[in-house]
This record gives sequence, structure tokens and C-alpha cells, in this order.
Amino acid sequence: MTRNKYIPETKMGNCKIALLFFLLMFPFMMVAQDEAAPLIEKLPQAKGNEKVDILNEISVVYRKSDRYGALDYARQAYSVASRINYLPGKALAKKNEGICWFFVGNNDSATICYTESLDIFTLLKDQKGMSACYNNLGLIAQETGKYDEALRLYELSINIDTSLGDISGATTTKRNVVDINIYKGNLKLALSLSDEILIECKNQSDKEGVMRALINRAAIYDNLKQFNDAISDQKEAIAIAKDLKDSYAEAMALSNYGLVTWHKGNDDDALKILNNVLEISSDANQGYEILNTLWILSEIYASKKEYSRSNEKFIELLKRYEEMDNKRQVAKVLTSLGRNLMETNEIDKAFGYLYKSLEITTELDAPFEKLENYRNLAHANAVLHKFKLADSLQDLYAQTYSSLYNADSIVAFRDSEVSKVNAHFAKTSVLSDWITAFASLIVMILLSVIAYRK
Repeated sequence: MTRNKYIPETKMGNCKIALLFFLLMFPFMMVAQDEAAPLIEKLPQAKGNEKVDILNEISVVYRKSDRYGALDYARQAYSVASRINYLPGKALAKKNEGICWFFVGNNDSATICYTESLDIFTLLKDQKGMSACYNNLGLIAQETGKYDEALRLYELSINIDTSLGDISGATTTKRNVVDINIYKGNLKLALSLSDEILIECKNQSDKEGVMRALINRAAIYDNLKQFNDAISDQKEAIAIAKDLKDSYAEAMALSNYGLVTWHKGNDDDALKILNNVLEISSDANQGYEILNTLWILSEIYASKKEYSRSNEKFIELLKRYEEMDNKRQVAKVLTSLGRNLMETNEIDKAFGYLYKSLEITTELDAPFEKLENYRNLAHANAVLHKFKLADSLQDLYAQTYSSLYNADSIVAFRDSEVSKVNAHFAKTSVLSDWITAFASLIVMILLSVIAYRK
């Protein structure tokens, strides 16, 4: 499946954006060039296996600041390794290429690369390489909502790393397990595991691991509405990212920092932070940190009642996430579009988006996203004088909220009530020509860092 790049609205805008990204990313590119310079100097004299190894090393160096540059070097490494039949070099080059494709949002190409790499590592009986590929394939399964498959692949990776005594590798994969627990609303388990990972990374003096564990834990604190703790973790993660000169991790941490700042009610400060993310990011709206940042900005525009501006961004994001087959993000955008359309009296379209989102979130068993659908659909049905259904939806909202935040406060609702409402969703068509919806409420969202295996 081909991926379409983001295309600015005008040629002049395209030139300005390209120039802005170049100027802002120039220091990061210079750092990558400085780190890669000694390796590049060796290339003309290098031959055979050594040349492949150097090309792979350069690809890894460039990955922190120039993913397309990293992709080019990985492909060069694979080409040379293929000519001389250097299997370890081929396997590593394909894994490096897969990582680059994954972070620009091309899951199809990433899957092909990881699978080919895994086949070669398996042939070579290279367990470390196999473990990394299992983890990376698990990430793609996770991003496309195949959580059981992702957990199966993560378990394979963790078991191999544990047998090899590779604590760092196992911890990287455990971070992805934390993500899935967050998606499923198991916040206490996710927080406990995050604390465990953070301690392990600190004991191993793994600065990058500490940084990513902090970003993960901050996302959990945000969902638990412990905003000060979340901001503290994000600030520490940002400082480490700057020290490591990892512009992508810095952008992700800043994006999450902007999200928490908005959740605290500081809209203007959040906008400044998020616009800063766009300025330091170089993927021209292709990477996950960019897509997440644009999503948060769209939500803030909606909270300011700038619905046209918000919907324009949401439509762009919806197309992108559909191309990536990222069902969870598709559902979130559909929910936000439905809520905005209710605010602008387009009830017909709103119901279509909301029911489609609920269908996806029910399939994925994503409680945070279902929570918002129950809330918005309850409001919409109340407007339409469907009070019985609205009450049932409100009950489902309360039940879901209780299970996420205070499981002991509300008695579990009857299964029959849940079944009755779900049956209604399956046969209800789009409604039309009704008056304005109730005021919208802010969508709870979760951003967690994607941990790949080097």
C-alpha cells in the first residue's frame, strides 16, 4: 500500500515550510554529520563486510535527526550486503530500514522489512536479532489494534532477552506492554510496571531507557489526572532528550507536555509548546510526534469553538490514520469530528462518525475512547428525546469511568442493559434535522511513546 506525503496547500507555503524546517533542524543535522563524519571518512577505503557494517552504523546515527537520510544508508548497506551475500549485514540493514519506515508511518513497508530481517536472523540463529524483530513486529500489531498478537510477539522477545541476560532489551519491550495496558485502561498495572522499568533503566545507567520510561509514566499520570507528576516526568525526559541530542524523542516529550498543560487548563501555554514541537520536527507531518501534535492542536481549536479550523485538521489526520491502518487513532478522530459536528448542528453527520467510532473502540476494547463515545452519544440522544437510550448510555459512561478511576464507587451494571444498548448500535441508522447538541466536553486522550528495538 502506497503512502501519500503531506502536501501543503500552496507552492509558496511549501517553500516556506521547507526553508523553516531546514533552518530549525540545521543544528540537529550538523550533530548527526559530526557523529557520522569519522564513519563516512572510512567508506572510500572500506570493502566487503566492513563497508556494510559502516553503512549500517551511519544509518543508526542519522536516525535521531534525519530518518530519510538513515533510510538511504540502510538501503545502501542492504545493496552491498546482497552483492557479497553478507547475511548478518543484510539482516541488520533490513531491520534499520524497517525502523525508519515505521517512524514515518509506513507500517506496510516496515512489516516487510522486519519479516525479511527476522527470516535471516532465524537462519543465522541470531537470538538478539530475532528478539528485536519480534518486538518491532509487535509494535505494528499494537498500532493496528491487534493487541493479543502484539502481546504474543512481545512475550517471545522478552523470553529471548531474559535467557540472554539482556535486561535493557527486555525493558524496552516491557515498555510496549505498558502501552497496551494503558490502552485497555489497566492504569494501576501500567503504573506499577513503569516504576519497575524506570528502576531497571536507572540501575543499568540507560539514559535513553530512563527518558522513554519517564514519558510513558507521564502519560499514565496524565490519565490519572495527576498533572503535576506528569509535567515533572515530561520535563525530566525533555532534558535527557536534549542531552542525547534526540530531536524526535524531544518532540514527543514536548507534545505530551503540551497535552498535560492543556488538560490543566492553560490553553495559551499549551499552544506555545505544541507549536514549538512543529518547529523542531523535520518529518513534514509524517512522523508520529507530528501527527499527535496536530491532533492535540485540533482539540484545542475545538475547545476554543474554532470548529471549522479544528475539523479541517481532523479530516487530514483521519485520511492519514486510515492509510496507516491505525484503528485506535481513527476512532479517536471520528469521535472528535462527531462531537464538533454536534456543536455545529450537523447531527446527521455527527451520529455517523460517533457510531463508527464506537464500533471500532468496542472491537479494540479501548475504554478511554469508548468513554467519550458513550458521553457524546448520551448527549445527542437526549437532544433527540431518546431519553431511555440516553440514560442507558449515561450508565455505560458511569460504569466505564468508574472502572478506570474509582472501581469501588459504583456497582457494576447489568449485562442485559449493556447487551440491549449494543444491539441498538448495530441497527440504528443516521438521524437528521434536529436541533443543536449539548455543549461538548474535552476528549480524554492518551499519547504514549513507541519503543523500537535498535
